[in-house]
Amino acid sequence: MTSILESEYTEPKRPYSQNELNDMRNNLYRQIRLGKEKALHQKCNHFYLVKENGKKEKEIKDNGNMGNCSVCWKLSKTSPELKYKANDLVKAYCAEFYNESSRFHYYMYDLENVFYRWLYIE
Repeated sequence: MTSILESEYTEPKRPYSQNELNDMRNNLYRQIRLGKEKALHQKCNHFYLVKENGKKEKEIKDNGNMGNCSVCWKLSKTSPELKYKANDLVKAYCAEFYNESSRFHYYMYDLENVFYRWLYIE
């Protein structure tokens, strides 16, 4: 089975409206069951949306504690030949979404899609 990390970015063949991109994003969140709570780990500076009704979401809501970083854990479990791609993905995600702008672009959707599928589905 090939990893999503091995997929290549393809430019969109047509323009996408903000409403269309937001619908695609909402469908992604619904499919992966992402909630609104964001985990932010000070030690590694990784951040990500946690799964809705999951253990981390409960920890964040109850006492603000996020436990271990899921991104660091996933990086440690990634095969050596894909580790550099995973590191590049995490760096690109963190750079793009650190200060999320009001304009959402197709590249941002694709990056978020690959990031969360790698983190939660693979």
